[in-house]
Amino acid sequence: MINSSIPIYLASKSPRRRKLLKQIGLKFKSFSVEMDEIVHPNEKPSSTVLRLSKEKLNLAKEKIKNGIIITADTIVVLDKKVLGKPTNKKDAFRILKMLSNKTHIVFTGYSIFNSINNKTIAINGLNASNFSDDS
Repeated sequence: MINSSIPIYLASKSPRRRKLLKQIGLKFKSFSVEMDEIVHPNEKPSSTVLRLSKEKLNLAKEKIKNGIIITADTIVVLDKKVLGKPTNKKDAFRILKMLSNKTHIVFTGYSIFNSINNKTIAINGLNASNFSDDS
């Protein structure tokens, strides 16, 4: 178990993300933030996931004033088209069937904020950037 005197929060409703953090022994609390995940026209997928993870982080910071906050966003691209999140089980099955035996790309962006030193790290899987709260 990783021990930290600073509370850690995962701002995500993803069971997979919770499982991954538990697998590395991280003790955390989770909650979700609600927002429209809008993909801008001509925006690169790697930029989209990074932007959305930062937007989720800003919403999460309104709820959590002390601790480390982790947010993430993932999108799947098939044939240069961004696939949206499934709306229900039937839609999820349709998307999985569409992806079956086809090469597709998964992009994930993460943002991590530490309220103790007011630092944020944002990673889109391709590169990482450190930025202060005022950027």
